[in-house]
Amino acid sequence: MARRPVNPPAEGWSLTIPHRLWTELSAHLFPSGGGAVLLAGHAEGARGPRLLAYDLITATNDTDYIPGEYGHRALAPSFVRDAAVRARDESAAYLAVHAHGGLDRVRFSSVDTASHERGYPALRQITGQTVGGLVLTPHAAAGDLWLADGSRTPLAETVIPGGNLLRLRPCPATATPAGPDHDRQARLLGDVGQETLNRLRVAVVGLGGVGSILVEELARLGVGTLVLIDDDTIEATNLPRLVAAGKDDIGLLKTDLAARNAQRANPRIRLIPKATRVEHPEALKELALCDWIFLAADSASARHWVNATVQQFLIPAVQVGVKIPVDSAGYVGQIHTATRIMLPGDGCLWCNRLIDSTQLAIDMHPKAERDAARYVPGVPAPSVITLNTLAAAEALNHFVLAATGLHDDDHDHAAVIHRPRTRQRDLQDPRQDANCRWCTPAGRLGRGDSGSVVQTATL
Repeated sequence: MARRPVNPPAEGWSLTIPHRLWTELSAHLFPSGGGAVLLAGHAEGARGPRLLAYDLITATNDTDYIPGEYGHRALAPSFVRDAAVRARDESAAYLAVHAHGGLDRVRFSSVDTASHERGYPALRQITGQTVGGLVLTPHAAAGDLWLADGSRTPLAETVIPGGNLLRLRPCPATATPAGPDHDRQARLLGDVGQETLNRLRVAVVGLGGVGSILVEELARLGVGTLVLIDDDTIEATNLPRLVAAGKDDIGLLKTDLAARNAQRANPRIRLIPKATRVEHPEALKELALCDWIFLAADSASARHWVNATVQQFLIPAVQVGVKIPVDSAGYVGQIHTATRIMLPGDGCLWCNRLIDSTQLAIDMHPKAERDAARYVPGVPAPSVITLNTLAAAEALNHFVLAATGLHDDDHDHAAVIHRPRTRQRDLQDPRQDANCRWCTPAGRLGRGDSGSVVQTATL
């Protein structure tokens, strides 16, 4: 199949569909056609309001999707009624979906538009929510939204965070040529790929040995906006692993060092430093506005809150970690680095037993209480810059290829485990609990602002 167009992030209303729902929807619509309804939560975004699809209701052909009075086929009145009642009861947006022929371009037909004008005003009144239509081809999407405030607006883009971070528009975007700074890079990524990086808003949670490398390279890649989150300060023992850190930086906030490095690498970059723990409301608010999150902090609380943001706001992330087991006798176990892709709607960190609930409970107390709860004083874990670099490079390469649509397989989101001592590289697919309270429609998946992470998350 022809390569999909790469579209930079667009200004305006957007719809995000978790990869698993998109796979199910695509199988239902293509190539033979069909009808369906998406239920979606709401959230604010960096470039405009966002709709967050969390459940798909497919229409059965000839029962729920029947010959239409005006067009070829239409959703049956009983199917529309039942879906609209769910949207009303769940305070969700209602989006009716169908497919057209073609590949890279799509638009509503005059019959579609007339149908919207006959039906959506009443449906909006019944649900009290945003309603609308979505028409798709495999590479393009167009939407017609009838907002709860009585206005009407087109959908600017549909985002599918999978192995590739797909952005579908009614027609392919054009881009201006990349500047000389990124000419060599754009020869791989394309001008639209380079512009995509420039328009992205990316967060790095944890600015230690791994996070420091991530920030340096993201800035040099040309990412437009970086959100930097860490409440820690630089100690003498950190200096060998922090990019461009010197003795004069001891006592400096890690956010200040990261911002200084990013600005030096890319003077045009926009920076949002937050010298707080990630669960601080200001940090969570900034995370929820991002297009991508790198999790480079190894605390249970950081894992929990980033995991919650990924699932509730449908933002892809990568968790990066390094494990160097050395016992009290000096025995060195199996060193490994882990790069875990965190996709909304797929097996999350809770499903994969990667968050310790006891440690999380301790982490959520004030510092003095946390220290008192740890009966044995903490011993610093081993850390080596070369191993940090290995993990960071895996995560960064995945990000760049995903953002510019260059991964071969949209469905590949396995974790990558490097074992440097044996030179092994293994892949691990995530598992998912059937009714996980975070990454399934039964939980907070895609609930956005209606289920605020800050207000409703419980341990």
